Amino acid sequence: MAIPQQQRQQQPQTKPAPNSNRNPDGSFKSCSTSFLLLFWGFVTLLRVAIGYQPHSGQDNHHGNLDEGAYGGDFEAQRHWMELTINLPIGDWYWYDTGYWGLDYPPLTAYVSWICGWASYYIVGPESVALYLSRGFEDPNHKAFMRGTVLVLDLLIYGQAVWQSTYEGNRRSLWTILVALCQPAILLIDHGHFQYNTVALGLSIASFSFMVQSEFVACVWGGFFFALALNFKQMTLYYAPVVFFYLLGRCAANHHYRWRWFVPRILWLGGMVSFTFYTLWEPFVKFPPSIQSPTPIPLQRLAHVLRRIFPFERGLFEGKVANLWCVLNTSPVNIRSRIPTDLQPVLALLLTIVLMFPACWKILNVGLDDPVSFTSVKRHWVLLLWAATSCALSFFLASFQVHEKSILLALAPATLIFWEDPIFMEWFSFVCLWSLYPLLQLDRLQVAYWCVGSIFASILSFRHMSQMELKTIFSGSWGFIPKLSYVGMISMHMARFLILPPPNLLDLFDVLWSVAGCGMFSLAWSITVLKLYSSSISGPSTMSKEKDD
Repeated sequence: MAIPQQQRQQQPQTKPAPNSNRNPDGSFKSCSTSFLLLFWGFVTLLRVAIGYQPHSGQDNHHGNLDEGAYGGDFEAQRHWMELTINLPIGDWYWYDTGYWGLDYPPLTAYVSWICGWASYYIVGPESVALYLSRGFEDPNHKAFMRGTVLVLDLLIYGQAVWQSTYEGNRRSLWTILVALCQPAILLIDHGHFQYNTVALGLSIASFSFMVQSEFVACVWGGFFFALALNFKQMTLYYAPVVFFYLLGRCAANHHYRWRWFVPRILWLGGMVSFTFYTLWEPFVKFPPSIQSPTPIPLQRLAHVLRRIFPFERGLFEGKVANLWCVLNTSPVNIRSRIPTDLQPVLALLLTIVLMFPACWKILNVGLDDPVSFTSVKRHWVLLLWAATSCALSFFLASFQVHEKSILLALAPATLIFWEDPIFMEWFSFVCLWSLYPLLQLDRLQVAYWCVGSIFASILSFRHMSQMELKTIFSGSWGFIPKLSYVGMISMHMARFLILPPPNLLDLFDVLWSVAGCGMFSLAWSITVLKLYSSSISGPSTMSKEKDD
């Protein structure tokens, strides 16, 4: 129970013990150098250990799939480094699009260019030689590639999590540890091989700026979110929530609301527009030398957009645990029942319906200016709940969803671990479990079980009081996590022990999709309940509490 300020001033201050790392009120002093080395050493070592496991498409392994191009995401990222340092910038999005053509936004292309030159000088020119380096998997180069993910992860995602979450107490340290040890995020970036933590880190940094009381911080938040959008297009999953929150902040001054609204819109829009213009201008200005006839600037822009948003691939993407893939199983087979041209429209409409509760709530939150530490914390928690809810809406219903996109819902949810620890633990393991078919394809089963066990051990070390154990899964809902865990383990055992019939080779992948979709739909419902529940709508739960 929090002590009123007047009573707190009257109480005698207890001197901390000699060499204590605590303040008199129980909070931690600034972390010692030895503690920081131990903390960051552990999270780094965990990432390095995963890096010794196979990556996607290693040795051209695709399991039962028949892939046209060599390798997987690892080779795609390496190939982008190859083409960006060997070709003029106007050719980057046009060169041999049939072999891992560049299909991420411009900031990824620039980062690939930097990493490509680093590979040229550190590993050797053979690692990025145009065309000749395709399928290059030298051990030194693999270590270099793993190193680029590690450095960008710790510098961007790690620092964003630390700066936005650390408050000098045990609870915030625990949240940071859980966020940096999320097995789903670690296994995809450091095992499968991607740079998701860059986009996630930029998004978290933008959220942290947006909730500050000064509007200039919102402008910087818009800048960081523009960077996130230009690194990975899937951060659009957050865009509706960001738009409505910032719209609310632009009109948040109760006394001079409309006087400040237009200047704030122009200020914020100017920063975002300038960021996009700076990153995109070279691809519009410089024509491709390998294309004849030379496309006009508008055609160049349209081509880059088509590369980033390939709507022609269709609505369905593998066996993903979302509504469309589940509805496409027998006997429904929705793909054959809905015209191809109508599928994107239906996906858009359903996504809007699912994300509306989060957008409406966060608009009203933004209209209430955060003027104190308590209100800033309230905005922070609600913005993260809304981002999680909106990301789940896109994952469940939008167009061209990949299984890895669930990380966009997991990352913000982890930072509000203490809002509902039982739900967050359950959601973390469901996200990890949903990725197993992909990780199995990459031969990452050992890493899956080891990292999952380490994460479970970390969670088990934290003692939670009865107040901290209050959860959406209390009372008659308490059976849901237990039933889910039993179901997930049982499906693992069945997958290991039972051989599917020849005409149903994808049986377990389909079961994974159906069960995962059900659990993610439940998670979306819970995020909406949390957004509109009284437990986080007031300042009581946002105040700093004394550690145990």
